This record gives sequence, C-alpha cells and structure tokens, in this order.
Amino acid sequence: MSDRQRYETDTRNQGRQMMQDRITAADLEWWLAKSADLEWTSAKTYAKTAPHSYVVRGRTSGMTDDDYVRAGRVIHTFGQPAKFYDRTDIYLEARGVKWWTMDRDVRDTALINQASSDRLYGVQNAPMTKSLFVSPFDELASGWDVTHPTSDALAADLEQAFARLRSTYLSSVLDFGCGTGRILDLGLVRPERYAGIDASGAMLNQLVRKHPRVAAVYPLQLGTSVAPWFTYGQFEIVTTLMPLGYRLDPALIQELRQVASGGMVVADGDTVTILDPGPRPARSPQHNGRESLL
Repeated sequence: MSDRQRYETDTRNQGRQMMQDRITAADLEWWLAKSADLEWTSAKTYAKTAPHSYVVRGRTSGMTDDDYVRAGRVIHTFGQPAKFYDRTDIYLEARGVKWWTMDRDVRDTALINQASSDRLYGVQNAPMTKSLFVSPFDELASGWDVTHPTSDALAADLEQAFARLRSTYLSSVLDFGCGTGRILDLGLVRPERYAGIDASGAMLNQLVRKHPRVAAVYPLQLGTSVAPWFTYGQFEIVTTLMPLGYRLDPALIQELRQVASGGMVVADGDTVTILDPGPRPARSPQHNGRESLL
C-alpha cells in the first residue's frame, strides 16, 4: 500500500479534517510575500556574534496572532534541520535569508527570526529530513500531534510489548513509518538508539524538533524494500504503527522481521501485535555498492 493509500485510510478513520492546520504551497508563497513587507528589528544582543533580526507579537505591525502561528507552521513544514552550535532548529531558506522559530509548540509562536543564509555556526550534523517524495502527510505534519493523540490503550500496549522484547542492554529501534516519532514521545527508546523511516520530510521535521538528538532519520518511501539498506538482525526491535486498516505488504513485513533480532511490534490502530524475528536470508541482500545505513 502506498503512502497515498495510507493517508486516505487515516482520513476515512478520522472522519474530519483540520483545514486550519493544513499547510500547502500557497501558505509558503504567502509567507515569502509577507516576510518581504515586514519591518524586521535587529537583535542587538547578537549583533556581532550571530547577526539576525526578528518580528515579535504585539510589537511588529502587519502580523496578527494567527499570522505568527501560520508562519511557524510554514517554516516547520518546508524547512530543514540545522544546528546553531548545540541547538537544533528547523530553518526555512529562500532568497538568501533563513527563518526559524523558538517556541516548542507551534501554536505558541510569538517570535520569528530572520538571518542571512550564508553563515552557519558550529558543526552541521543535524539529521537530514529532505525527502525526494511529495507525501500527502506533509501538509498535515505541523498539527499532527494535536489532531492524532496517542490513546491510553495504545500507549499501555506498546509499553507492554517493549517490556517483553527488551534485553539487558538498551535496545536499538527501527521505526518504520515513524511519522512525528510516537515511539520516542512515549519514552520507549532513547533518541540515540533510534532510527526512523518516513516518506514525509515535514513529519520528520516534527520528530527532529521534539527529539533533536535522534540518531538517524531516513526519508524513504514506505512501499519499497528495506533489504538494500539494513542488515539481518541490525536492530533489536522494529516497529510499525499504522492507521486502522492499513496493511503493509507481507514481503515487506518479512524483510522488517529479518532486521529485528528481538522482535517486531506492529500496531493496526490501537491493536498491538508482536511478531518473532524473521529467519536469516538464504544469502546476504544485495546492497548495490552501498553500506548499511547504520
């Protein structure tokens, strides 16, 4: 099943759409035009070390409260992670400038920063979220956690599944179709032991915003083989949390089981199932000259 079919399945199950939370190319064009007309205030504190300017709620004309939230969603949807020394934020770049926000919850956005895009600060080792694919989940990503909260039943069942599969040592987890990082949100794995796969770069942006120390994220199509990218038993636990009624291809499930040395956790809506590790492949998967991603 394709990413589009996964989206349509979830849409039917939700039964409603949060249109005000959707961010599309039209919103990006709005911000590019709006930002050019605003009066930006220079930040005096960092004038020499990290020159930038800002607009702030209540002090900048031409921006409503809703405009700040909308702009924040645009930045988080179309931007990419980058580092300011040890801090990781999502930066949107265009026309030689970049914008970023500071509020943890995008609904609280009250300040937007702007700086030249020709200067970076510190080691740039932030996770790469840029996807080659246009996912229908992109426009929903900035509001996903609010509109799709984890149920108590699902959280409890996932905790039981992980307790059953954990070994003596900290488990490494491959989260297939990770979205915004529900497994990390629930504290089931440490970020440095986690790798997430999703086709939506915007969803991966949300994951990185919340968990900037995540070990790796991979913007890959969910319907394609994982055999060229990962080795047999590479992770202790493999997870895939899908909307109710979404079915992965049995051949892909088999491949994912082979990547898991401890077991695989599959969620169909709120129903959680544990699958045993898959058998060792008859021969090593063809890597086409590429090494394992981790």
